Amino acid sequence: EPAARPPFLPAISCCCATMASKLLPVALVLACVMALLNSLAFVGSKPVLRGSNMARKAIEDELTREVVELFFTAPAQGERSRINVTPDTTAEELLKMGRKALGFDQDWIPDSDFKLYNAEDESKPITGPMKDNGLTNFGYEVHMYFEPASY
Repeated sequence: EPAARPPFLPAISCCCATMASKLLPVALVLACVMALLNSLAFVGSKPVLRGSNMARKAIEDELTREVVELFFTAPAQGERSRINVTPDTTAEELLKMGRKALGFDQDWIPDSDFKLYNAEDESKPITGPMKDNGLTNFGYEVHMYFEPASY
């Protein structure tokens, strides 16, 4: 003979089943409304910027610093380093510093086999002083590529 159940158990299970069947649609609607409200929580108008973007861009593009940190990148190898230069540092000097920083300073590979490019315009190699190659106070990046004259 099965064990006797407490007298309140059948009443609760019957009551819960009826209540659950009535509350399920309400709970689903409530869950959908909450999901919709949550998805809209981060949508809204843009915050008002202090100052003009154009004025900030002009300040960033103007070279006013005596020492500038730039990114020296070898994209083909996935290597990158930060190097401090002056506006009068030449691209040739930067190439030597960059090769050493990235570990590409083998004596048997001449500097002439590497070319430096401004990361924003890789149409022609950069040469001469960095101030003549678009050097800016912030965010300037140079890409180094291995381009030997002959194989």
